Amino acid sequence: MHIIRYIILFFIFSIAVIACKKGFEGDRKTVAPPETFMAVDTLFRTGENRLTTRVDANWWGNSVGGIIVGYEVSTDNMQSWHFTTKQDSSFLLKIPPGQDSADVVVYVRAIDNLGQKDPSPASTLYPIKNSRPEVRFIFSLALAGIPSQNPTNVFPVLKYNIFGSDPDGTDDLKEFELYINDTLALPYIIAANTSAFTLVAKNTSADSSECSVYINSNNTPLISTIKYLRLNQNNTIYIRAVDKAISKSGFVATPEIWVKKVAGNTLMVNAYSSNKNFVQNFYCNTLKNIGITVFDTLQATEIINNNYSQLQPDFQTQSRTFALFKNIVWFGDDVNFSLPLGQRSTTDFFNKGGSLFMAVAINSSFDPLSNFLDWTPIKNLVNPPPNAVFRVNINALVNPVYVGWPTIKSTVIIASARPFELPSNTANVGYDSLYYGGIIESVTGNPPVPWTGISTVMGKRYSIANNKTNFVISSLPLERFNGNNNTDSMFKRILINELGF
Repeated sequence: MHIIRYIILFFIFSIAVIACKKGFEGDRKTVAPPETFMAVDTLFRTGENRLTTRVDANWWGNSVGGIIVGYEVSTDNMQSWHFTTKQDSSFLLKIPPGQDSADVVVYVRAIDNLGQKDPSPASTLYPIKNSRPEVRFIFSLALAGIPSQNPTNVFPVLKYNIFGSDPDGTDDLKEFELYINDTLALPYIIAANTSAFTLVAKNTSADSSECSVYINSNNTPLISTIKYLRLNQNNTIYIRAVDKAISKSGFVATPEIWVKKVAGNTLMVNAYSSNKNFVQNFYCNTLKNIGITVFDTLQATEIINNNYSQLQPDFQTQSRTFALFKNIVWFGDDVNFSLPLGQRSTTDFFNKGGSLFMAVAINSSFDPLSNFLDWTPIKNLVNPPPNAVFRVNINALVNPVYVGWPTIKSTVIIASARPFELPSNTANVGYDSLYYGGIIESVTGNPPVPWTGISTVMGKRYSIANNKTNFVISSLPLERFNGNNNTDSMFKRILINELGF
């Protein structure tokens, strides 16, 4: 009897267990796909009240028996989906090219922990309109007493900074259209990520030239060139922005800029801030007297309306300008202006085999510990003894190192003079003194005495391989040293014989 009872109880227990297992399996299979919801189904906007192409969307999901683990979103009519765990986002919706408006639907579907996706995604229709893009030129501003640098008179190298924007988002910009002088010409296309461009004439002595185009700070130009730059005339550069819906901004124009032809191989850089005309006349006459009758002039310190009118807006563009020439004669009265400018803007010039003569007065305010001497044939400036200054008296003689070179004589007192020490020769580069002496040591209350230490005031840098000089520098204002009427002879030795002008 007991056995029969146990058999009956076991049978009932087995049926219950089997029923529970089937019940569990049935519950697992009946977890429904998740549901997705959005804040609104349709936004009713027409005409100018339509939304811009950048829109915001919010959503959420619900699952009975499951867990929402993420969402997939589509903005291209469910052709592609993008996963996210967020419940809101901003979207840049696309308008078909050539259209100014569209009705675009954003779809969202929830995904649960079983991998099930909502088979009927939630959606919101966004009536959007395209907004015209914008672009503007960015110009240098005068700041803290320092003039701006927006040249109005340049050799055929032109640099401009631009800023493009779009109310629908920067990602909506497609490109910029660039024109020189003629907006009816075919546009020159530059990329939407362009923040600056530089135009460099291919033929610098023609009446009109195509230009290589450099984007941003790149050193390699684009493959194609742009036409219609006019030389020895005023030019205007135009640009407009284009978005991905092919909507275009209005034209934006630069102020007129005079673009000069390159007359010859030689450039004269006038970096004087006072007595500019006197010094320039001296060098003009000197060049002509020794047979250099064709040369160009750059007024590096010319300031009009608190703006450098001929200095390029940055060192890279100035370097490209100097590289248009084979020879440079540079004279200045402010070493703190000339040496930093030369250091940062002559690399291209020297890399192309250029030859430079520089005469720049080095006064006591120049910091001898600065690195602005590193690119010159000067290693160190010679410092006067304590409480003394270096000067050059009137009629002082400055002597040549080489036999046959003329001795020159000062015509005025030079209140501040700095002899210098030359660097040591290397395997590839050599240095040599050209002129020395004429320096006196002056201490207040005592009679001046000749300086007997290192007194080089003109030196050169040359190639060991071919003995070719490519840089001569003078720390004396040589326009004040024609007391013997022989500076023409000296410059012929320097510019023709040494530098190969």
